Amino acid sequence: MLTLLRSPLRLLSCALLTTVILATGCDRHIDDELAAHEAAQTTLGVTPRQFSDRFNKRLADVLKDMNVEEPEHMARLYMLDAARLHPGQYEYVLDTHVGPAQTTLIGTLNKKGELRNVGVMMTNKVPGARDEFLICATSAARSFISGGQDKLLPLITRLTTVALDNPGQRMTEVVADQLLSVEVVPQGVLFQVQPRQ
Repeated sequence: MLTLLRSPLRLLSCALLTTVILATGCDRHIDDELAAHEAAQTTLGVTPRQFSDRFNKRLADVLKDMNVEEPEHMARLYMLDAARLHPGQYEYVLDTHVGPAQTTLIGTLNKKGELRNVGVMMTNKVPGARDEFLICATSAARSFISGGQDKLLPLITRLTTVALDNPGQRMTEVVADQLLSVEVVPQGVLFQVQPRQ
């Protein structure tokens, strides 16, 4: 009789052990899949601080191309403050504002802290907001595209104009392995730079 009681207990303990092993194996498998997915996602290859440095260095050149008087002085209005790149509670998001029209710069980060994309959003309709949007969008694009920089401002201007004329459509162009896009979103007009997939 004791042998009969031991057998069901033994079977039950074996079944529990098997379930624990399978569950642990599944968790490890899911972790492996998530790690592989994270590794496969492309990034722009820079941290928000590195992007801030690149963006700020290109502002004066963008302003010169736009025929703005005193471009070095005016560039100070639009510079990113590296200390304010992560306001709020979101660890994997770049979110800050620049310029008198408070143009929004946003982006998402991977777990290593590298930018997956950078966006420039025009949310205000105050005078000068469109020019400020173009300044920031062009400086953001120049931060990741080295060749043909003089062609970026006309390209972004054209994409923006076409997007404004066609709400709901995303206008895109690939330049030097970077995907540039402009679209009208509920918050305003969004320009993005991201790696071509």
